[in-house]
Amino acid sequence: MRMKIRTKILASAALVVSLSLALSGFFIYDYARDIIRDQSIKDSRTKLAQISFQLGKIQEQVSKTAEYIVSDEEIAGQVYAEPDGSIEVDYFRKQAVQEKLGRFVALGNFILNVLVVSPDGETYSNFSGYEDYFQDYLKQDWFVDLKNERSAYSKPHSFFFISGQRQVVSYVLKYRPIGINAAADSYLIIDVAYSELANVFLQSARDFEQIELYTGQGALLFAANEDPPPADRDFMARALGGDADYAEDARRIALADDGMNHGWRQTALISKQTLFEKINRIFYFYVFIILSGIVASMIVMLPIIVGLTRPLVRLTNAMKRVAVGDLGTSVDIRSGDELEILGGGFNRMVGDLKEKIEDSVRSEADKRQMQIDLLMAQINPHFLYNALNTVIYLSHAGRSAEAAEVTQALIAILQDTIKTGEGAVRAPLADEKRIVDKYAVIQQTRYPGRFRLVWEIDDALLSRSVPRMALQPLVENAILHGIVPSDADTGTIALRAYRDGAELCLEVEDDGLGMTLPADDWLPRGGAGHERTRGIGLSNIQERLRSHFGAAARLEVESEPGRGTLARIRLPWTEPD
Repeated sequence: MRMKIRTKILASAALVVSLSLALSGFFIYDYARDIIRDQSIKDSRTKLAQISFQLGKIQEQVSKTAEYIVSDEEIAGQVYAEPDGSIEVDYFRKQAVQEKLGRFVALGNFILNVLVVSPDGETYSNFSGYEDYFQDYLKQDWFVDLKNERSAYSKPHSFFFISGQRQVVSYVLKYRPIGINAAADSYLIIDVAYSELANVFLQSARDFEQIELYTGQGALLFAANEDPPPADRDFMARALGGDADYAEDARRIALADDGMNHGWRQTALISKQTLFEKINRIFYFYVFIILSGIVASMIVMLPIIVGLTRPLVRLTNAMKRVAVGDLGTSVDIRSGDELEILGGGFNRMVGDLKEKIEDSVRSEADKRQMQIDLLMAQINPHFLYNALNTVIYLSHAGRSAEAAEVTQALIAILQDTIKTGEGAVRAPLADEKRIVDKYAVIQQTRYPGRFRLVWEIDDALLSRSVPRMALQPLVENAILHGIVPSDADTGTIALRAYRDGAELCLEVEDDGLGMTLPADDWLPRGGAGHERTRGIGLSNIQERLRSHFGAAARLEVESEPGRGTLARIRLPWTEPD
């Protein structure tokens, strides 16, 4: 598909602008994405470290409280005292332990309950009257799972606290008091308010798609989103398994932090869609800038391009008109640049071309006329040569009356053939018929009774223009080379004119001696006498046809020995100008 040069320039400009802006935008966008990603990972690690620090503080306080309780000799003495069977003594003993544990609970506002379980299963708490509840409390799964651990944190579970149920995380420590020879272990349970852990994540949870906290035993302590997509949880579990603290795919970034005690480990998930949301807005804005830049470039460049291409369009249209022969075409370009020089050169070229063509046409016409004149000058002496031979023959024979008749016929023919201009080249078929009849008079005088003419021409064709002196040489050949040399007493020469499709055919046919035609060229060349005169007549006719009509006209000869000769001239029915 062809494109105008204006379209090509506009398309090229739009392509260059859009590609340059798009490529620069892509690199900037990609570079900014990497910066934001790296900075986000760095900030996320900092936030996780801050969370780990706060959680570590809670763990540290719980651990210190546990150390104080375990090392307190008074508590150990009361717990491991030998029972004496007195209800009153047992009551005051528990009351003393309760008061002591209450003071430890007061050290941290997030500690809801401290429970000591002696080897015999007796419970001591900072709350009185909860013995039966604690018996059921210690049968729950969270405690059963940790009984064999030296120290560990449980998964979140419910604890009945004064006015209702509270979510707690229990720190379980298995120990034996220092200085007391005990055969079995005791358990220290510190119930920490779950809300204290949740408050640590409260500010940072919004910065992550998901954040989770696990104990050293793999129990889930906290999850910002309690029902995350399974694919996200599987990705976190798979990518952050073992010691890995970083993982990434096309949609997510997973981070881990284990900077806490007791094997606690927190994991966080960052959504790239959320992370790059702001820069995506910048990307859309940049796309708008690219489109605006293209539009602005087109607005600025369009007048310039139009100013450059309008003269080219004019020049192209002018060249098309010249291509179809309109040599009067010219262009008026006033751009003040190379295009104006090009337009002026085109005008001069067309003017020179027109002048050259006119000169060439005049020269060709003169050349063709000169050629035709030369051919006619050739045929006339040839005709005169034959006619005068007849006159000489009659004079020698003493037939002066017939010589005079021949001379008058010759004069009539010469008067008809001395025309100039177009009349010397073409003549109506009726004039050619009259010349042939005059010529027959001359030849009948020389060869009395040897031939007769038969005209087979429609009167409607007598006005058609044909080459002058085209039939006479053919009749002459038919008489001199066909009939006279034959043994027949009388011969017939038939002259015809008819239309054959898009051609006008003129035929001269005799029933004379005939001849053998060469396979490659039917025109006799060289030779002497009759063969030379025959060649002059036929070749002259053919040259005149070629000069006047080109390939549109031709001379055909059909002949066989003893069967006569047919000469046919084919002319275009519609004659060229």
